[in-house]
Amino acid sequence: MPKLEAIVWDLDGTLVDSAPDLRTALNAVLEKRGFFTHSLETVRSMIGAGVPKLVERGFNAVGVRVDATQLHALVEIFKAEYKTCATDLTRPYPGIVETLERIRKLNIPMGICTNKPEAFTRQILEGLDLARFFSSVVGGDTTDRRKPDPLPLLTCLQGLDAEPAASLMIGDSAHDVHAAHAAGVTVGVVPWGYRSAPVEDLGADFIIRDLAVLPELILAGPPKKQRRDH
Repeated sequence: MPKLEAIVWDLDGTLVDSAPDLRTALNAVLEKRGFFTHSLETVRSMIGAGVPKLVERGFNAVGVRVDATQLHALVEIFKAEYKTCATDLTRPYPGIVETLERIRKLNIPMGICTNKPEAFTRQILEGLDLARFFSSVVGGDTTDRRKPDPLPLLTCLQGLDAEPAASLMIGDSAHDVHAAHAAGVTVGVVPWGYRSAPVEDLGADFIIRDLAVLPELILAGPPKKQRRDH
């Protein structure tokens, strides 16, 4: 791998724990339709494929199958609810801000590639004072495809003027791994976040259990595709 040109981060489950606010919005939609609501852990298991899939999974879990027209209407209600609470309980994971500060001092451009809608992504980044770290932000509706398709990641890298082979992605899910590998990007995963499979089974190039060591890894040389823990 050549000199590291950029790092692209996933958002939900990687940089921030947004599950509590997503739960608030999803449960508000369910309540409006007269259904029971979901626990935080249940909602955590539904996150990762974008808002429509989250809403669909939320209703499937109460025994309701929604068609495309119904889903569109429910998603619009969800968006209205989420806009009012997106940063109420959402917070960066421990050590995230310190790690981003240290990487910024290394003059390595950083971006966000997430399946969350771009408007909500920017709302959270600005509300949590994280926007200052990222020069390129690609959400689930920025392009016409979402992860695991590589297009959003490639679009984010274009915004950073970085080549895929000289870039790194950090995420928490199979979607991140598949998108990165399809784009030709080295990918590391964190052990926290939202997924059903064990982190060891995601097929990432490496697992980084302590982000505090990431700047040192970068200084020692860009992480290589060798599937080991850090």
